[in-house]
Amino acid sequence: MINENDSLDSLKMRLKSVNKQKLSKEREVLQLRNKERSLTEELRTTRAEVDQLTECLEHLKNQIAQSTHQISMIEMCKVSEDLKIEAHIDVLNEHLRGFQELFERDQKELENRIKEQKEKEAKQLEELREQEKKLAEEKERQDREVAAIEEECEAIEKECTVLKKRNNAIMLKLRKRLLEVENARREVVKRNAAQLSNNNEDTNK
Repeated sequence: MINENDSLDSLKMRLKSVNKQKLSKEREVLQLRNKERSLTEELRTTRAEVDQLTECLEHLKNQIAQSTHQISMIEMCKVSEDLKIEAHIDVLNEHLRGFQELFERDQKELENRIKEQKEKEAKQLEELREQEKKLAEEKERQDREVAAIEEECEAIEKECTVLKKRNNAIMLKLRKRLLEVENARREVVKRNAAQLSNNNEDTNK
């Protein structure tokens, strides 16, 4: 009974440990999801900035279109501004691509971690089931051993009872025999005493 309680307590402790690990992993997944949402919001903000800059670019283009009468004076400035704008757009596009790559990489890492976590939890669950199966088999084996020992004890008790009865019978026989021997000894002593008395009488005559 003590071994069975110990095994149950051990299983409860292991189950509690597994649950703690599971909660810890779930917290990690939640943190990663929060990080994913934060990166998504940052990406949206960046896209909004790009859209705003694009609108600014369109506004500049409209101003340039309205100032066509000054083309001769500002042609070089226009080219320079166009180059700056293109460079800025390239920088923004590169920045956007960097965020996209970072987001995709983080998303893949998150998916891989979730997959690994699920595989790990499945493995732990399988190991726990295997341990429970082994414990059940061990308990069944111990139950069989206990039953066999109880049967053996019962047989020994029966044998002891039989031996006790035999010993009692032997003791009774021995007591009876001792009484017979004691009676015979007393009879011999009486005879010897009587014979000695007769011999003394004959000697005195």
